[in-house]
Formats: sequence, C-alpha cells, structure tokens
Amino acid sequence: MHKRSTPRNLGLWMGHVPVGPNNDITDVPGVSVGNVSLIKGAGSLIPARGGPVRTGVTAILPCPGNIYRQPCRAGIEVINGYGKSIGVPFIQEMGILNCPVLLTNTLSVNDVAHGVITYLLQQNPEIGNDARTPNVVVLECDDSYLNDIRGRHVKPWDAILAIQRATKGPIEQGNVGAGVGMSCFQMKGGIGSSSRLVFNHNESRHVVGILALANFGLLRDFLLAGVPVGQFLSVPGVGYIPGSLILVGITDAPLSRWQLKQLARRACLGIARTGSISMTGSGDFCLMVSTYSGDDNVLSDWELDDYFRAVVEATAESIWNSLFLAQTMQGRDGNIRHALPIEKTLNLVRGWHGGFAST
Repeated sequence: MHKRSTPRNLGLWMGHVPVGPNNDITDVPGVSVGNVSLIKGAGSLIPARGGPVRTGVTAILPCPGNIYRQPCRAGIEVINGYGKSIGVPFIQEMGILNCPVLLTNTLSVNDVAHGVITYLLQQNPEIGNDARTPNVVVLECDDSYLNDIRGRHVKPWDAILAIQRATKGPIEQGNVGAGVGMSCFQMKGGIGSSSRLVFNHNESRHVVGILALANFGLLRDFLLAGVPVGQFLSVPGVGYIPGSLILVGITDAPLSRWQLKQLARRACLGIARTGSISMTGSGDFCLMVSTYSGDDNVLSDWELDDYFRAVVEATAESIWNSLFLAQTMQGRDGNIRHALPIEKTLNLVRGWHGGFAST
C-alpha cells in the first residue's frame, strides 16, 4: 500500500523539463509560503454560527523585501471569469504586483483583504499620506461542500498570521491553508505545487514555480499522464460539483509584463492535461510574477518556448500533487471528500501504458 506521495516520487512520468530541489514554488529564489489552517467541529451544519469549519488562508510572498516599495512585474490570465477574486483589474492595467498574494475561500475574500491592508499599513506608514494605496490581491475558491462558508471563519488576523508564517520550502501541500476544504475532480483537493528549471542558450538558469489551489472538475474527466483514470475509478459520495482553480506562478526570469501574460495563458494547456474543461461556474485564474528587478536584458519573445513548456508541465504536476498529497476529510453534514486511491490509480496508469513508468 503506497503512502501519500507525489506521482513523480511514485514513478510516474511528469514531463521533460527538470525540476528544482524542492519541486515547488519556493525553488524560485526569495519566494516563501505561509498557511493558516482552520479545522474544528463536526456533524450538522449550523449556518454562520460555528461550523463545522474546514477552511484556511495561504500567503505567497514573491520576494523577501518590501514588495510595496519594490513591486514585481506581473501578468494575469482570466481563463474563466466566474471567480470573485479581487485585484485582477490593476494587474491587467499596470502589469505590476505590489503586495503579497493571498488565497482563501470565496466568502472570506474581504476579511483577508482587510488583513492584508492592515499588514501593509503597518509596514508602510507612507501609504495614504504621501504614497498611493496598494492593490490588494486575494484569490479564492468555494469550499462550501465541506466548510461552513457562511460563517466567514477566516479573519483578518489569520491573513496577517499566514504572511508572518511564510517560509522557504519545501512547502506543505494537500489539506493545508486555503486548501483545507477544497475538492478536485470530486475527490479531496487542495494546495499543490511544482517547479521547473529552464536553461538558456547562454547557460544561464531560471526557475519557474507554480502553486495551485485546486477545486474543480468531474471525476469522469480526470486524466493522469494521458490516461483517463477517472473513467475507471469508483469514489463514494462524489456529491456536489466543485468550482474554481487558482494558479500562482513565479519566476526569476527577466520577462516583461506582456511575456508574463503569455506564460499565464499557457497554463490552460497544463490544466487541460489533468482533464479540466473549465466548467461554467469555475473561476479559473493564473497569475504570473517575475522577481527579476532589472530594467534591461528582457528575454526575446523567441526564447519563450522553454518557459511555455515549463508552465504547462508545472501546472499539471501541481494539480496532480494536490490530489496525491490530500487526505480524506469529512466536513459539514457528514459530507466527505475521499482521497485519490493511489494504489488503484498507479495500477491503472501503468496498465494503460503496458507497465511502462519512468521518473
């Protein structure tokens, strides 16, 4: 019986491009991730009065310095605009990110934004006096199948705590932070991450890291390594169809805002590798950020193909990692999201490919 582990560590082929030492978003120099997981109560839902609570918040800090004072270039792709995230129009207009990125559940977006604003005001006393206000970015998915979402149990101080807890990797994945109550392909989903190393012709190396908050899809659509695994899996109590996928990508490559948007657009190809059709009701967003601080030496558009491949592969692997590392969880009203059955899944993939598997 296999314990929870990544598909790569269990011997499945995850792509051509080499991965970083942690195979997660913190392989990009300076990136840190923090989580607050809120799990309490059991049994019947008491709407907005205490549970059961299965939710949380995840903070992604692209760089160790003060990002408000030293913004990063950014681009965002709205693959499916059903989501309720905030901060998207500013990135589309200006092509910069000047705050940490926070992930949470749909109805806690404003509380988390409140916390981020408080944090930024504490760090930057000039805001609102002699300096412009920041653009707060909070991205969300709906965890209401397991969580008392109406209770809005994520509070502003949880957002601040997630930022304060941010550390270098390897990061926790699966049922953690914003991923606590999330579902993917009607199984237990959550946080997943992966990275890729891109080597240029001049022998320089850059890292592309992706973090996914996976909360989407029908079991029957689930693909793994090109195999329609979901057609053959039997998972009890699939119930409510979840919606939304948030992808946050960070790289140290010298890319323009427009090139970052091009990378973000390619994420949909990685999503499709997992079986998603970006269903109506699924808010699917990809934010791409570059931590490169120089104003010159931006890569030629003709050098982007390897970065496109890195984004596609890391996106798919991040989603698969969220499934492989998540554990079965029971939430409100006895609703259960069962973990991906790893042993049966591996047998299906290897059988489909005639027993072939390669790391």
